[in-house]
This record gives sequence, C-alpha cells and structure tokens, in this order.
Amino acid sequence: MSWFLKWMASNGSVFLLVSSGMLLLRWRYLTSCLRFAALFIGLAILGEIVSYITGHLLHVHNLYILHGYTIVEFLLIALFYRSFFNGFYPRWLVPALIAGFLLIAALSTIFLQQLSDSNAYVRGLESLLVIGLALLCFYKILTELLTKRLEKDPVFWINTGFLLYFAGNLFLFLLSNALLKQPHQQLSFMAWGLHALLMALMHVFIGIGLWFSPNLR
Repeated sequence: MSWFLKWMASNGSVFLLVSSGMLLLRWRYLTSCLRFAALFIGLAILGEIVSYITGHLLHVHNLYILHGYTIVEFLLIALFYRSFFNGFYPRWLVPALIAGFLLIAALSTIFLQQLSDSNAYVRGLESLLVIGLALLCFYKILTELLTKRLEKDPVFWINTGFLLYFAGNLFLFLLSNALLKQPHQQLSFMAWGLHALLMALMHVFIGIGLWFSPNLR
C-alpha cells in the first residue's frame, strides 16, 4: 500500500484528465451550478501548471500560491452550492459564509500563517465549511426527491466528491505545516499520497457528475 501512496503523491494529478476530459465532452450541456464545477476544474488545472512551473522548473518556494488558491477554490465551491440551493435555504447563508471566510483568511495570513507557510488553519476552515455545505446539499436532494434515480443526478456525484475530499483531508490540512517539516520522508509521502488519492477520487466523481449533466433539474 505504501508504494501506491508514494506513486499517487507524484502522479495523482493525472486524474485531472478524467474531469477535464468529461468537461470537454459535455461542455454544451453545462448550465446552472455545473458551470461553477467547470470553473473549479479549470482552477485545479491552472494550479497544477503554476505549481509545476514554480516548483520543478524555477525551483522557487511556492506555498504563497496556496493562500490565493484556497480563497478562489472556496469561492467557486460556495457559488456551486448557492446556485444549487436556489432559495431552499436562506439566500444570505452562502454569501455570509463567503464573507466570513474571506475575513478569516485575510486575518490568518496577516497574523497567524504568513505567505511563506502553508495556510493550514484556512484550509481546515474551508474543509469544515464545505463539509457543512455538502451535508446541506444531501438534505435538499433527499427532501425534494426530484429524481427517481439518484445515481444519475449530477449534483449527487459532484457533492459526494467534494465531501469525500474535504472530510478525508481535514486533519491533513490542519497538520500540513508539521508534515512539511517532518524528517521522516516516507510518512510525508504517504500522507500526501493519501491526499492525492482523495483528490483523484473527487475528480472521478466530478467527471461522472458531468457525464450526467443533461439530467439537470
């Protein structure tokens, strides 16, 4: 198992091809909240490209990128849920979460974790908020029951991918700075390999959701 996690740590980003490939195939069917899922995929691809250029080609410290990436990532995910909720919950809920998250992220960067460090606290907060939004999403799906076959509901698959990724990585994000300073390299590789595995599963689930995109509500 350890060799697999090590492989995932180095090659897990290849699974972006699943969601991005499906995005290209189903682009014309994307409406409503799925457009934010498409932007989320685009952000992930851009993040991988920038990370590779700065880390592998230029060999420069690039943790500062994660601070901005986390903010844009949460914004797109939150807008995905806001579009799907469509008045089912109070309309101020998601905008209030976005405003609160932006404020805390700014304060954390200024006073707690500078741009040279991993933004562990903000990533942890993002995970908690996305977990909460994902559970609210499942409640809406199960309450309305607008589809007879849940396995063909695109939002069900995408929401499951988000929940799996952020719930699985919650403690990893909170401990990310400690792992970066971990002298035991094998432990670090396995931890980030697990992160890559969860990311791969998320993008596979998003890809499945996009495949069912014509079945929008």
